[in-house]
Amino acid sequence: MSKVLNSSKFIKWLVLPMLWLPHWAAASGADNWEVNGFATQGFFYSDHNNIYGQSEDGSLDFRELAVNGVWQPTDDLFFAGQLMSRRAGEAQDGSPQVDYALLDYRFAENIDGRAGIRVGRIKNPFGFYNETRDVAFTRPSILLAQAVYFDNARDLLLSSDGVSFYGARYMEHGWLDMDLLFGKPNTETTVEYAYLSQDWPGEFNDSNGFMWRTVYNTSDQRWRLGFTMGRFNLEYNADEAALAALPLLTQMVAPQDGHIDIDAYLLSAQYNLEHWSFTAELSRQKVNWGTLDGIFATDPENRFESGYLQAEYRISPHWTLMARYEELYLDIEDRDGRQAEATLGKPAHTQFAKDLILGVGWQPDPQWLFRAEWHKVRGTAWLPEQDNPDQNALRKNWNLFALQATYRF
Repeated sequence: MSKVLNSSKFIKWLVLPMLWLPHWAAASGADNWEVNGFATQGFFYSDHNNIYGQSEDGSLDFRELAVNGVWQPTDDLFFAGQLMSRRAGEAQDGSPQVDYALLDYRFAENIDGRAGIRVGRIKNPFGFYNETRDVAFTRPSILLAQAVYFDNARDLLLSSDGVSFYGARYMEHGWLDMDLLFGKPNTETTVEYAYLSQDWPGEFNDSNGFMWRTVYNTSDQRWRLGFTMGRFNLEYNADEAALAALPLLTQMVAPQDGHIDIDAYLLSAQYNLEHWSFTAELSRQKVNWGTLDGIFATDPENRFESGYLQAEYRISPHWTLMARYEELYLDIEDRDGRQAEATLGKPAHTQFAKDLILGVGWQPDPQWLFRAEWHKVRGTAWLPEQDNPDQNALRKNWNLFALQATYRF
């Protein structure tokens, strides 16, 4: 199994054909297939700092385009895949990517539960929203809680190439969902910015990880209680030839070959009523920079901490209101960022963020969704460095206004 999980070539040839299986099924006359998609366009305006482009001037540089397909040749087997283009300011340029592509085989199902296996590119089972984070109709706001669903590390959190085992156990007053995934996480450039501060000459190779999630649901679906834990081992390989061409001072601080170990834990809870939903998630990450320590962190090992409280009110089938408060600290032993400022030279407020969000959603019909929201933010920890290359120019207190329109078919 380890050879399969560490072979990107195997995954490439396994997952890419899955995107075309619905078309093959259609050509054969089968009726157990389906093709859908969506298009999302966002507008962001901030009074200070930038997100998803030059938002201080108003930015339309956020859009998501996707097409997905499902083919179910038998009751216990199906194939699914999605091809997606995502433009997010300077962080992502809209190049098409395989969002997920997998084979799902359910090998057991009875009155006590069910169990199955998935192989391919699989969404990581992280919290309540990660697996559907790119589908506007399934998330409660334009931006998911950045304190937990950190867009700067989106590629790492989103999916892995590997294998997962899933199951459910039915009980008298509810059921228990369980997922266990082993695979190679996505380590594109956004991950380098999140954990190495910029795109250095080199890349993460031979990375691996696992993620386990358990969620308890009551029979009336009033309560959902979840726990997620995972570990990523990111192996970094420097491009020595490219490093040699850099100025000497830059070479002295550039990362050499090494590794980063990330341990993630997440507690999730949700309480649902007829018109209300209340959600809270609390996250803790332990990051060990290994042989890269002393350059990107004030300590070789530090702990991130974050969480949010969220309330949704469904006024009618077409209108919803949302309020959320969230906090993020990149080092729980340096919550005000002063130690990082003294060591790294970055403003202290780049090490934390506190965000109050109010939003409204309108869904006039099943195909269309429109949202608007306002963020009052103190701190800049989750702002993308790609859109803010001059970190010293960032303002600690800022406001963000966002609009979004989504169409699905």
